[in-house]
Amino acid sequence: MKFKKQLSLILVVMLALAMFATGCSKKKDDPKDDNTPGKTDTDNKDKDKVDNKDDAEDKVDPANLEPMVIEVYSQPANFQGEQPGWTAGILKEKFNITLNIIAPQVAGGDIFAARSASGFLGDLVVLDNADIQACVKSGLIYDVSDEMKKLTSFEEYKVQLDAYNSSLDGVDEGSYYAWPTEMTNTSPTTFTPIIPGVAPTVPWDYFKEIGAPELNNLSDLVKALRDMQDLHPTNAAGDPSYGITLWPDWDGTSIENVNQLTKWYGQEVNGSVLLDASGERIDLTDDNGAYHKILQFFFEANQAGVVDPDSGTQNWDSVNSKFNSKRAFLIWNDWQQGFWNTTGRGNDGENYIMAPINDMSIYQPSDPYFGSGRAFAVGTDDPDKQARVMMFLDWMSSPEGLESIHGGIKGFTYDDAEDGNGYVRTAAGETALMDNSPVPEEFGGGFYADGMLQVNQWCVAGIATNPINGYSYSASLWPAEVKKAQTTTTKEWSERFDATDSVDYLVKNNKIAVVPFVNVNLVPDPTDIALIRSNCGTLVKDASWKMVFAKDQAEFDSIWNTLKEDLAGFDWAQLVEFDTEKLQVLVDERAKALAAN
Repeated sequence: MKFKKQLSLILVVMLALAMFATGCSKKKDDPKDDNTPGKTDTDNKDKDKVDNKDDAEDKVDPANLEPMVIEVYSQPANFQGEQPGWTAGILKEKFNITLNIIAPQVAGGDIFAARSASGFLGDLVVLDNADIQACVKSGLIYDVSDEMKKLTSFEEYKVQLDAYNSSLDGVDEGSYYAWPTEMTNTSPTTFTPIIPGVAPTVPWDYFKEIGAPELNNLSDLVKALRDMQDLHPTNAAGDPSYGITLWPDWDGTSIENVNQLTKWYGQEVNGSVLLDASGERIDLTDDNGAYHKILQFFFEANQAGVVDPDSGTQNWDSVNSKFNSKRAFLIWNDWQQGFWNTTGRGNDGENYIMAPINDMSIYQPSDPYFGSGRAFAVGTDDPDKQARVMMFLDWMSSPEGLESIHGGIKGFTYDDAEDGNGYVRTAAGETALMDNSPVPEEFGGGFYADGMLQVNQWCVAGIATNPINGYSYSASLWPAEVKKAQTTTTKEWSERFDATDSVDYLVKNNKIAVVPFVNVNLVPDPTDIALIRSNCGTLVKDASWKMVFAKDQAEFDSIWNTLKEDLAGFDWAQLVEFDTEKLQVLVDERAKALAAN
């Protein structure tokens, strides 16, 4: 196997576990339902414009298109309503469309069942794999094979598109219903980034101030956070700061913040089970599992006074502002660094960077070559709307659209590099996201972060290679940005930990297992399992939060033991058995990946 950094790493498989849902494909030649929402009586002008294209480079004159609202049902969206700002301006100018985003994370999970029952989810839908499969069977998404083959990037991603659509039960060979999210054009075993997706990450200046101590375990991390908080109880503006801040509004059937940190210790939460690097599956509530370990960590942190007291009630918007203003010292997702890190702060030694823990072994997915566990699909059979949706999908999956989605606004957040090697972020671009900077009127106005594509899911991952210039779409991997990233922070960190970057350190010290991202469709929950999952999920979430804020170790242990007793009365064991068996397909695909490499 060859990795981008020519590393020989342990290969394991990543699960993108789908949420349970009901409902949701009609083949293209199925008769229409005259009551389908979103259908109009207009002529098929838009469809003709797509069908008559000589090639994918043909342009559509928006002056010839009637204004149209496209309803986008997006499971990962954190925003509901009309797409605002500069992206809205681009879509209006190019396709004369306005996006109306429906977000179950905002509106509530019941909206899926309600809209499915009505026979219409959205003109464009972004769904987890299990929901896509359900929609193929029950007729809420459509066969768009002819239109899909005309997309600008179809040939570039044909292998992945074939693999995904052929895995859908009920889809004929050679037909296309869906475009998997976050695909790459690297390889199934490549891991491109130089920082892991999830790792303990702290502000270097604060960590260095306490001596950049060796961290043997999570208890040492708690002590380090306490020491940093003692020295910096407030941020520069005088607002209270904490070692850790949490938020509950991303929780599913367990605490999502806990789920992310289990990967520090080689296990990934998949419903009621933990999946490790070898493919072994254990009960989520196993006393020796990573879920309990991370709950114990958050409990100890709260006992030490370094957990934000608002953690159990605040939402992501509140947390976001705390990350932007250095009011939380520990972050874990790689993308969170974008809320603070800049070249200037890096040269001042203030950027966030990984603080290694000696007993950790990170579970790290490879590039999502085949997709990340969700897919885009067309949910309207109205020809005009279908045509306009495909124009939008073409833009989202093309180099032009991807440069906008991942790079921002050329001339404002980025520009051509002086040496001709791709792009470079502007001074404004370095802080536009974290500061939600005003956007000049010439680029659409509004505020930068607000105006980003609020669908919150991409057709192609930022780490993919842009065929226009041969460089990544992700700004952090542009040559000019890699050079700029060599700051005082990284140089001092490298000296302290004898490594060029975080991944280099983890590899040298055998603390990472890179997972080839196998994108498979898992069996959806039958009705009885869905009920068990819902009931048990409520118990797990409630007990988990109580454990974090338990008054002492005795209460922490008591809540945990009571949880396991209560779960037994709600058929938890049946749920664990179901999740364990359905993950077997991942274990099998992993074996195939290992054999092929």
